[in-house]
Amino acid sequence: MKSKTWILTIMAFLIAAIGYATEFPKLNVVSLEEDKALIAFSANTANILEISLTNSVGDLVFFKRTTRRQAEFKKVFDFSHMDDGKYCISVNYGNRSVGRSLNVNSDKISVGPPLQLFEPYFKLCGNKLNISFLNCPQKQVYVSVFRNGRRVDRIRMGNNLAIQKCLDLSELEKGEYEIVLTEFFNDHSFMVQL
Repeated sequence: MKSKTWILTIMAFLIAAIGYATEFPKLNVVSLEEDKALIAFSANTANILEISLTNSVGDLVFFKRTTRRQAEFKKVFDFSHMDDGKYCISVNYGNRSVGRSLNVNSDKISVGPPLQLFEPYFKLCGNKLNISFLNCPQKQVYVSVFRNGRRVDRIRMGNNLAIQKCLDLSELEKGEYEIVLTEFFNDHSFMVQL
């Protein structure tokens, strides 16, 4: 029964991926000067957008959430006050997002290919938490469990395309917990009450 549920979940992800393939939004990064880049996002449908720029260790450098639905977003980023290194730009629109990696050197900005990403699926059944995630970039994925801002557990999920895990939370004390799935471009949170 459990394997049947997991198979159906993965099939749903794959069907969603095929369906969304025709609506793939554009996330362009154009180098304007040696230390500036134009970030331009456009999609076929309007949505609330969350734009984030993170550095190589996952620290948030820039974040903006639009207050109204929009299909486009443009912003010039000035990297002259930032350290050289790798960055990730990500635009979340609904349950999907698109991201690109940036490599900033003092003399130029190089941009990686766009990657379409999906939000993970969380479902709590009693004290068991089912997690499914379509890991398009196939980078390492982790799940952390937090209580009152303190991490109480961290689990390495792997780097497979289809990630499925059932976490047994029965050993945890009663209370509210934040489950955070961390992948290459974003952190995804889910609150549980035990």
